[in-house]
Amino acid sequence: MAYQQYMQKERHRPPTKGFKCREDIEKEDHLTSVIFKCNLPHQQQHVVEFNCREPSCGALECEEEGAVLSEDDYAVDPNFFDEGYSMAGSTGFKVWTGSRLLIEALTWPQETDCDRLKEIQECVRNEDGTRIIELGAGVGVVGTYLSAVGSHVLLTDLTTLVENAIDTNLERNERILSNMSIDDDNDKSCPSWLVNGQRIGKGWASATPLDWTKPISEQLTDEQASIDFIIASDVVFLASMMKSLFDTVEALFQTSKGNKSSFVLSFQKRDAQDGTDSIAFTTVDGVLAAVRDRGWTIECLAWRTVAVKKEDETGSVKDDTSEVFVFEIKDASS
Repeated sequence: MAYQQYMQKERHRPPTKGFKCREDIEKEDHLTSVIFKCNLPHQQQHVVEFNCREPSCGALECEEEGAVLSEDDYAVDPNFFDEGYSMAGSTGFKVWTGSRLLIEALTWPQETDCDRLKEIQECVRNEDGTRIIELGAGVGVVGTYLSAVGSHVLLTDLTTLVENAIDTNLERNERILSNMSIDDDNDKSCPSWLVNGQRIGKGWASATPLDWTKPISEQLTDEQASIDFIIASDVVFLASMMKSLFDTVEALFQTSKGNKSSFVLSFQKRDAQDGTDSIAFTTVDGVLAAVRDRGWTIECLAWRTVAVKKEDETGSVKDDTSEVFVFEIKDASS
């Protein structure tokens, strides 16, 4: 288990004091939605909100209020027949464990954070607007949150998720944070590379579809493909998705060489019953091997043990624990 070497004691990150999440239920036109909410650092009266189709999985601490849906609240997936839509795409309509740790690690500093993580935290809050692209943004939690604290973010995912989740959640948070205090000298004009960008708190954000199986040159402008950070959270639970994700990251490394960009990835260990040798599901060791195969470097910025429900060989679901990591991946040649 090569991943255990990345579980250094000094990189373990406990839950952040002051950061709170919760879920509410919202009903409109006989449709039930889960509204995932979390507060902003240093602006705790301000909360960002995200309309989801299901309750989150592993994103709430035990004392935080979660939504509970009845069988009648679950609707038939209206996007089931959309082009390019899949089971992997359907998981994007809820919030997952890795999103929480990634938000905390990048925006809520702790004294014990490593030097490199502190550098990234400064970049994220940079008043000049650090350029970030998020891959597999889902409902848009991480990218929207980073925008709210000062970054300029392009959120990407399948067309179905952009049109039915991300766009509406950006509009929701633009409205919610419209009265948030912003430094007068902070540029209030939308960056040109964020087409139809929206002001989200202290930063800007926009969304566009991005298919990892197609060349980015056919989907992004040159300006959009030249960024400072690539981020992703819980996006490759299926092993079949790994190559296309890393092909996209490699292409972005090439178009962003002058920026010396890096890829910040949160990933929860979900090794199946066949363990680290799983063929169908992505394992931590599988991620590490794929990084090495491309000649890239990888560093663990933070990790945490989380409570999970796990199915055993008899089919029974039991309480268990797992680890979630925040890795920084770099192209060694850049």
